[in-house]
Amino acid sequence: MKRRVLFICTANQNRSPTAEALLARSQRYEARSAGVSPLATRPVTRDLLEWADLIFVMDERYDRHRTQLLERFPDVEGLAEKIIVLNIPDIYERDSPELIALLRQRLQQWLPDLDV
Repeated sequence: MKRRVLFICTANQNRSPTAEALLARSQRYEARSAGVSPLATRPVTRDLLEWADLIFVMDERYDRHRTQLLERFPDVEGLAEKIIVLNIPDIYERDSPELIALLRQRLQQWLPDLDV
């Protein structure tokens, strides 16, 4: 059974969709993405948070992704334990080689069997 991974950024336009596309080629992971903004391409929902085994948020320092999720969804069981902060700032274009390389590097620590 594939592990379910959710990627979250602000607007679901650059960072999280790039990460989702990267893992789409994996045999070990099923990925989805969303944004914390109500105007996001795909806004985060309780169902998505409950679906995920792991939740990677792109940034905490400036965008407060982790904090926003915990404040907006306090009743999602085990949410805090599933969230991992990647510390990837909102300076990259979607699918840029620099972003893809950084995602691979940061994800290796948490997904050592990453096959993409």
